[in-house]
Amino acid sequence: MAGIRGTDRIHETEDGLQGPALALKYDEMQRHIRDRGWLQEKVDSVLDAGIDSGRVLEAGCGPGYLGLEWVIQATGDRTLVGIDISPAMLDRARTNARAYGVSSRTDYTVADVMDLPFPDASFDHAFSSASLHEWSDPVRALREIYRLVRPGGAFCVSDLRRDIDRTTLQFMKANIAVDMRPGFRTSVRSAYTVPEAADLLRQAGIRADSVTAVQMGLVIAGRKEKES
Repeated sequence: MAGIRGTDRIHETEDGLQGPALALKYDEMQRHIRDRGWLQEKVDSVLDAGIDSGRVLEAGCGPGYLGLEWVIQATGDRTLVGIDISPAMLDRARTNARAYGVSSRTDYTVADVMDLPFPDASFDHAFSSASLHEWSDPVRALREIYRLVRPGGAFCVSDLRRDIDRTTLQFMKANIAVDMRPGFRTSVRSAYTVPEAADLLRQAGIRADSVTAVQMGLVIAGRKEKES
């Protein structure tokens, strides 16, 4: 993995992981991460942002594990709407929701984060993980997510970070299947640093409470300003 830290960002793709075979591979990787307890940092970030109840959007939900863990750990009355550009990923998410026993609290819709098919302020809160680096126009995507949150609602966007330390990078690589490692390397190279993420928010006209580095990446968290 030498040469990633300190390099310029290289755009990955906005196409997502398409097709049943890739979706299954990604599902297996994410299940392994969950089973080892490494997903909990992301769940905690969502909960710490004040997202613990209500109708909540998960943008780029993939096979659904983060959102499903949120559903079973949050304490208030809650429903989750997951969107992803890949129908195969959503098939995995629906299967996983049944395994979690929370199908009645979840709904999954094929959608592009650049043009989300929901009215303004139609969600209490929103979160996204591991997708920011894939968005071809992250400023537009962040505005779309922000548009859907009601005034006073919270948002949380987490992702990889291009300048994560080498020890963490090697640890993450070692726990990914060999055939998924090239894609992981590409994802890290296309991820943003904290200052870059803060600049995206500035361009989008969104004020966040915090943009922080965590061991596995970065977290953006904040609340939509209430109308005066």
